[in-house]
Amino acid sequence: MLAIALASPTSTLDPTCATAGEFFPYRSEAGRFSVDFPGGAPTVSELIGTQFSLTDNDFNYAVVSDGVEFSVEIHDIPRLARLVLTSRYILEHSVSGKLEDVHARELDSAQTSFQGQPAREIVFEAMDRSFTGRMLVVLAEDRLYLVGALHPPSLDPQDSIARFLGSFSFWLE
Repeated sequence: MLAIALASPTSTLDPTCATAGEFFPYRSEAGRFSVDFPGGAPTVSELIGTQFSLTDNDFNYAVVSDGVEFSVEIHDIPRLARLVLTSRYILEHSVSGKLEDVHARELDSAQTSFQGQPAREIVFEAMDRSFTGRMLVVLAEDRLYLVGALHPPSLDPQDSIARFLGSFSFWLE
């Protein structure tokens, strides 16, 4: 069975972080997206590993602010895979791969669309209940976006997360 598995953020709830305060607009020409990150510009890291046999150009843009990790991951799906696999299959297996990578389980999800592209919204929690999160997964032609936030269950950053997710947009080539 062919599956897409995605790497976990490199700084999951890193205690050395920025403080929120303001949201700052960030635009990635290479990533073809813009979003408002709280606390400042993100750290950009390339995601590598054997799990990426199906994707290319894998990057994570992340900021930890007030104990919450906000991130945008991008993964390019090879054109041949896009021709063979359905959007639904790619989204479902991307979500299950991401949850497996961060050792989490889905609490709630909804099929949706975002800017006219197929998408899924997910609420999840760690198997050990050490964190909870919310994620928007968008398949925009050959690019997969995972936009989300992780936080300890003791925090309630719903307004910050809603603002972060609401500011996200992408453009096609």
